[in-house]
Amino acid sequence: MKPKNLAVALIIAACAVGLVSCGSDEPAGPATTAAPTTTAAPAEVSVFGEDSTDIGFKINKQNATAIVEAVEERGGTPEQAVAALLAGQAETGWTSGLSLPAPAKDISDIYGWRFAYNIGADSTDAVRAATYTFMDNAAAVNVDPSDPVAYALAVQHADEREYVEDERYYKNGETAASEYAKAQPIAEAAYAELRDAQ
Repeated sequence: MKPKNLAVALIIAACAVGLVSCGSDEPAGPATTAAPTTTAAPAEVSVFGEDSTDIGFKINKQNATAIVEAVEERGGTPEQAVAALLAGQAETGWTSGLSLPAPAKDISDIYGWRFAYNIGADSTDAVRAATYTFMDNAAAVNVDPSDPVAYALAVQHADEREYVEDERYYKNGETAASEYAKAQPIAEAAYAELRDAQ
């Protein structure tokens, strides 16, 4: 075969192979694409703790729920509920029946007052009773509840039992204002978890 004919034959053969592969009914091999790089969003941790089976989690959630329900029973607003949650968190971490610092020899209710109810200090009824008193005191306050720290402190100071800050905060430079400010985001998160999710 002449070199010219050989070249033509090779060109025809190459074209034939190309046409066969282009017209094939066989599915193309899997495309190699990079796997999407997604990271799972971290699971939201409850403001009441990481373990919902933990006794502390249950007590905190139960007491916070009682506070919100008691405020609502008294016709309170969401802002007042946040303020009540804030005061309870700042004073006792939502645990009623805590010991008061020296020189007190008593225990405190959820808002830090000496416990004065004829019910168990660790009872939700004690939390409700304390919150009813909080709402009674709120009636005498002329502070905008949209500032929950100022409002909660005003309600506490409106109580006839006299709010003595030194009996509550004195160890590491804490003040009522600093502890209440620290409690605000916790109270807001608790209210959101208990009510906004419904």
